Amino acid sequence: MKLSFRYIIIGLVLSLSLHLHATQRFFNLTYEQVRIDSVLPRFTYRLPLQGDYRDSVYRVSIVYPEFAAMPQRDILRYQQLSQSTLPAMPVIQQTIVMNRRHPELLVTFFPLVNRNGKYQFLASFMLKIEASAVAKAKMFQRQMVTRSGPAERYTRQSVLANGRWVKIRVPSSGVYELSESLIRKAGFTDINKVHVYGYGGNLQNEKLVETDLIQGDDLHESPQTIVNGKHLFYARGPVSWTDKAALRRTRNPYSDYGYYFLTQTEATSSPVDTTNFLQTFYPSPDDYHSLYERDGFAWFQGGRNLFDSEAIMVGKTKALKLIKPQVSGGGKLCVGVSAGSNSEVELYIGSRLLGQLTIRLGDYDKGNSRRGAYPFASVDELDTLKIKVVSGGPVRLDDVSITWDNALPAPWLAANKFAIPELVGVVRNQNRHADDQADMVIIVPSSGKLTAEAMRLKEFHEKNDGLRVNLVPANELYNEFSSGTPDVNAYRRYLKMLYDRASSSNDMPRYLLLFGDGVWDNRLLTDATKGLNPDDYLLCYESENSFNEVECYTDDNFFGLLDDGEGADLLTHDLPDIAVGRFPVSTAEEAKVMVDKTINYAVNTNAGAWQNTLMFMGDDGNDNVYMVDANDAAEQIASQLPGYVVKKVMWDAYKRETSATGNTYPDVRKAIIRQQNQGALVMDYIGHGSEIQISHEGVLKLKDFASFTNRNLPLWITASCDIMPFDGTATTIGETALLNPHGGAVACFGTTRTVYTYYNKPMNMAYLKYVMGTTNGRANTLGEASRLAQVEMITTGQDLTSNKLQYALLGDPALRLNQPKPMVTVDSINGMAVNGAQLPVIKAGEIVRVVGHVNVETPYNGIATMTVRDSREQITCRRNDPQEAETAFQYYDHPSTIYVGSDSVKAGKFSFSFAVPRDINYTQGNGLINIYAINDSRSLAVNGSCDRFLVGGTSSLASDSIGPSVFCYLNSPSFENGGSVNSTPYFVAQLRDKDGINVSGSSIGHNLELIIDDDMNKTYVLNDNFQYDFGSYTSGTTYYNIPELAPGKHRLQFKAWDVLNNSSTTWLDFEVVKNLTPTLFSVAVTKNPAQTDTQFIINHDRVGSQMDVEIEVFDTAGRLLWRHKEQGVSMSNAYTVDWNLCTDGGGRLQTGVYLYRVKVSSDGSKQASKAQKLVVVSNN
Repeated sequence: MKLSFRYIIIGLVLSLSLHLHATQRFFNLTYEQVRIDSVLPRFTYRLPLQGDYRDSVYRVSIVYPEFAAMPQRDILRYQQLSQSTLPAMPVIQQTIVMNRRHPELLVTFFPLVNRNGKYQFLASFMLKIEASAVAKAKMFQRQMVTRSGPAERYTRQSVLANGRWVKIRVPSSGVYELSESLIRKAGFTDINKVHVYGYGGNLQNEKLVETDLIQGDDLHESPQTIVNGKHLFYARGPVSWTDKAALRRTRNPYSDYGYYFLTQTEATSSPVDTTNFLQTFYPSPDDYHSLYERDGFAWFQGGRNLFDSEAIMVGKTKALKLIKPQVSGGGKLCVGVSAGSNSEVELYIGSRLLGQLTIRLGDYDKGNSRRGAYPFASVDELDTLKIKVVSGGPVRLDDVSITWDNALPAPWLAANKFAIPELVGVVRNQNRHADDQADMVIIVPSSGKLTAEAMRLKEFHEKNDGLRVNLVPANELYNEFSSGTPDVNAYRRYLKMLYDRASSSNDMPRYLLLFGDGVWDNRLLTDATKGLNPDDYLLCYESENSFNEVECYTDDNFFGLLDDGEGADLLTHDLPDIAVGRFPVSTAEEAKVMVDKTINYAVNTNAGAWQNTLMFMGDDGNDNVYMVDANDAAEQIASQLPGYVVKKVMWDAYKRETSATGNTYPDVRKAIIRQQNQGALVMDYIGHGSEIQISHEGVLKLKDFASFTNRNLPLWITASCDIMPFDGTATTIGETALLNPHGGAVACFGTTRTVYTYYNKPMNMAYLKYVMGTTNGRANTLGEASRLAQVEMITTGQDLTSNKLQYALLGDPALRLNQPKPMVTVDSINGMAVNGAQLPVIKAGEIVRVVGHVNVETPYNGIATMTVRDSREQITCRRNDPQEAETAFQYYDHPSTIYVGSDSVKAGKFSFSFAVPRDINYTQGNGLINIYAINDSRSLAVNGSCDRFLVGGTSSLASDSIGPSVFCYLNSPSFENGGSVNSTPYFVAQLRDKDGINVSGSSIGHNLELIIDDDMNKTYVLNDNFQYDFGSYTSGTTYYNIPELAPGKHRLQFKAWDVLNNSSTTWLDFEVVKNLTPTLFSVAVTKNPAQTDTQFIINHDRVGSQMDVEIEVFDTAGRLLWRHKEQGVSMSNAYTVDWNLCTDGGGRLQTGVYLYRVKVSSDGSKQASKAQKLVVVSNN
């Protein structure tokens, strides 16, 4: 992550409409709003517009300004941040933006001036907005263009709906022949009745313009002419030119071909005469240009531009023979070169020095390019072009083009030979133009490998969420919306059609799920992508910049820019209109993982108190900025949503260890992994990162996300560099967390490139605000939160750079976090009302009773979990690296937990009892209670909080001096001391004490502590893993999956304390045996007899260890009908596998008796197996 100093925002949004010719409003700005710190302040103002706003011109002015002197501190900060001379009056910038069809006038300016040589702030002013009618001629012209509604831009039936169709393609623009042999290969019989449809491979206008939408809708017939018996048509390839004077081509970065369609009808093709035929395409800008370009190399895995595969080393020369066409006059020779380091290039025509090109790389550049344009008077001046690398290198050619003063000769239609298009294949009938309106669109790759899983998700959303879902293969979108040519604009124009046809905002599409991975090299030309099948991937929208780690981007939100005029100004103007997410999957197995995770999360299979926890993680370094930002985010949530348990992990609050391999934060790592294993609603990280690790210290690495086995899946949010560049070919943290079948994350919102710290903060804060927010009583979806955050960055001016475009959502955009509703109230503590004038006090050594209720009208029965934390403390960090921070960071938190336990909720009422340990903070500060409850049907989760009580003082303490009773074992309760275990045994300790167990962790040495072999490096604190038995504060269990141990004999020591600080210590001896075979206690199924499905339950002794599981099903004759293999980690003694009673061939298992056999192994051991009978009935 990079640091950046830009500007802060003074944001104002008025829900007004400009009905009158003018509107005005006074503003008074405070010093806090205009002061200069690390950034420059920016004033922003939004005015919603109504009616025919395009018939007016808007003029914005500042009147009655008053100024205040700028303090010397701010003057110095301004001079450090900017070299620009301040104006005497703020310079106003205004634009009209569209937000889901709703226009807004957006006004911004810097409230800083220099008047009469003095630096000043704008302190107060009136903002005046005047509207005047546009000229009648312009108004009439606009009305002529939009003579019909947007819905009428599109046909209701594609020509592909009927008839037989075959696709062909061409590599470049020009005249092509439909030969008899081609027609026969295509399966047609009469060339005179064969028609050509389409418009080829030119990149479609990325700005949505009505005329383009109409002209490019569906497929139109292309004219043909017949010359000397040859059927000719003009086809457009993937390269185009904006005008005849253009010096750089426009390449379609998604295809190397232009595509057309052939069909045969009863009617003849009605060829035109040669004169009219030529006039349909000649002269065009193409006829004023010649081009040499060979793509196959990328300096950086990102961006839409590729370069020549041939490297020109320093001192070497590449020669290129220039073609001399028969054309009069001169033109301009344009040469583009690129390099991955600072380089000098000399260009020659023959032996004549044409010029020099200097390539310089800036910050974060992986390469750069330089172009030169050289005029010539006559074609005779052209000779062999020589490109000599003088310094630096290697250098690679970008392209060489000639812009001619006069058009190249028209094609001679009577020529003996024209190129014949390449036959692609038959196209099945389709009619996407007849699709119904949809709330959600799912686009799948053309190969169809992912379609079945996508269909499963579609059906789920339709049934569970009531969404209208259209599932569309990418190739069908190309066929109807980009002439069969791969182009991201085809996806967008399909959505635009649904958007324009919508009768109301409720009828518009809301979500787009790109159900497939993508790569930055959409044409798959580079060595990194050549082996990939394009039909297995979806396209990515990539930036023009193809060099810079910061400025290059891939932006899935581009597909959601659906208002007219959007698509050309993503940085400062265009607002996404639908929520977009992506599943980065390319195989059916990966797709199944994503769909399983999404559906299981949506139905809240694992509902529990873990969904009431949010963890905020702040990296060290950069003058504490990451910890400041993480703390601000945590405080925002804690203030606005007090029912949640907010946890903070600030790197610098922990001891940093240094070795020959670098710095590490082992306790930070333990805290995060512990929370990940327990589960959290949100894991929010701010700091340094890359695609393979989090933070410079590598607190979490790629392998960690691959090996997580948590069933309670969080949403991971990362305001950090390069966490999930899904369009690259390397494995990334974000994708790994999603595709881990045994754990990880349900979705990731984070960055695909290098990003700036300053811009990350508002994006992170905005996304948190929206993803944790609600609309009409329902949680916002993950995708809508992303959309709203992107909109806010532009409309408030907080980020008018490409930084916001680096953020993407990997996950289902229609999924909502399982947020509890704030409906829990704590009524009393120890019989004293918490809303009274005098606050209850809980004291060390006493038994506390908390009583409360759930605020629902219907009876609420379920389970509640209560977390009681000690009073708030100021924590001063360690300043582990004095060079990275001038002062130690300080923040407030509730670091000590007094009690966490569960009990029943009956008829909406609950009560908890717990013992207060001696190890409390005796400052008489406010403690904090957080309560989460889920009803028996798992249909309603609720939460609440209470801080109206004090913690401090001492109750009369019992005289007990006996520590807790402890029962420990490894892997299974049947473990005997001295027994054999695998290399990663699972430790369990069951504790009991009549006074209560101390798990507060607030006093040094009074922890639940596990030590292996008396090695302090193998010492583990198990407080956070402790769980009280249901309804109890006197007994509970803690656990730990011991990291890998060497074979041989070992000894562990476990120590526990009660609330009176009496301790007990237990020892276990054990021997680690390599490749130890697991023990299978039993195997069973949940349904026996089974009708449509069942679940295998495998009871074993390998909790927390990787297991290889194989299940086989046989008929009574011994024939194998179904075999299933998988790897997984079970966090309990029961490992489960679901089965739909289908054989390997896909058929349903018939009524009868079958035998199933379960085989398991672990860490390369031999297999343990057990077999049982299964009865199947009525499986139709």
